[in-house]
Order: sequence, then structure tokens, then C-alpha cells
Amino acid sequence: MHEITAQEEEYAFPYHYVAQFQNGHFRQHFVDTWGINYALTIEFILSRVRALRPGSVIDIGCGDGRLTRELSLGTGVGSITGVDFSARAIKLAQAMNADHPEITFLATDITQPHTCGPFDLGVLMEVFEHIPPADCEGFLAGVRRLLKPGSTLLLTVPHANKPLEYKHFQHFTSKSLLRYLETGFQIQEVMPFEKRAFSREFLEGLLCNRLFVLNEPRLLAAIYRFHRRRLFHCHSEDECQRLFVEARVV
Repeated sequence: MHEITAQEEEYAFPYHYVAQFQNGHFRQHFVDTWGINYALTIEFILSRVRALRPGSVIDIGCGDGRLTRELSLGTGVGSITGVDFSARAIKLAQAMNADHPEITFLATDITQPHTCGPFDLGVLMEVFEHIPPADCEGFLAGVRRLLKPGSTLLLTVPHANKPLEYKHFQHFTSKSLLRYLETGFQIQEVMPFEKRAFSREFLEGLLCNRLFVLNEPRLLAAIYRFHRRRLFHCHSEDECQRLFVEARVV
């Protein structure tokens, strides 16, 4: 029985999919080059949700459900839902969170009629840049329908200082982002974050490069603390790579 339990615990992550050997090429590490920034952003979002103490939260554009999972584990909120347009993403989210049946995952087009919500708080983390500009107005209308009047939306997007990525339709300045939010939202805060700096480039190269992937726990912890203390917050929009907005639904 112990061996069965130990093996079940191994399946918290699909580790057998890490090793790759296609076309004569082999590798045994999967490296998320944005991982440290992603982890710090999740920590920041969790702190904001805990401070607001909502009764229910929806993670909009939840993808594989990692943020949704952390919202369930780290906020004390009893009702957590993840929603995504992609049925494939939702199936993966459900599989990766089979040990947390209290989380609800829904494959839903929020721009069309549905029965999801309304919720006390919505999170839109690194999602809005994936929406074609012609669809942004309708998408935000769908976001508002998911949320109660007076509820809160927490949103992060890449800043226009950051080069456009192949899977993004646009990056934003505070001016261009707030123009989209003029209808139906009251802005509570706009915060630039993820500071551009040589030290960031150096440390990200130290974490992973063509020769090695850093795995020493104490050094990893020190780099993470440095990022949190020195590279997460910015003094101005000129030096940021991303934007955070807290808005209220009106």
C-alpha cells in the first residue's frame, strides 16, 4: 500500500513527459525561462486576493490551471473557479488538479451566453494580450458579466517596453490599457512592475543557458529573494516590463 501511495504522489507532475528524444536530439530538462517572473507574479496576486478577502474568485483565461490551484491553496477563499475558451487547456487543468476537487474548471466562451458566476473577484493574469484588438471590447464585456457590481478585477499585462511575442497581439502602456477599461470599470490602481535591468539579464542567464540549468537550492533561493526585493517593483513606467491594474466593476 505504501508503494502505491508513493507512486500516486509522483503523478502530481507529468514527469515522464520531460525527457525528449525526437529527431536524434535528447534533453532531460524542461526550462520555463519566464518561471521566476511567473512565480513572483503569482505571489503578488495571492497577496492582493488575501487582502481583499472575497467570497468567490474566478481565474479568467486559466489555461492549465496553475494560478487557479495557487488561489485555492494560498488565499483561504472557499469558491475558486477557472475558466478558459480552450477545452484542451481545461482538460489539462482538471488532470493536474485532480487532487483538488473543490476547484471548478469550465471550458466556456465568456463572450457568449452562459451560466457561470457572478463572482466577487476576477483575475486576468497575462491573458488580455492574447485577445485580438477587434475582440477586446466584447471580451471585457464578457469579463464584466462574470463579476458582481462593485467587485474587483486584478489584471496584469506585458508593457510596450517589452518586445511583442509571437503569441501576443499587443503589449500595452498604461494609457492604451486604461482606454480599454474606460467602459464599465473604475480604476483603483495602476502599478508598473518587473524592472528592466542588466542584473535581471545576468541572473536569468545564470538560471539557464546553453551549458547548464542551475539546480543548487541555496543559490536559487538567493536569486529568487533578490528578484523579489530588487527587480519586481519599479519607480516608473519607463523602466518596467509589465503593468498591474486593480479595477472595480461599475
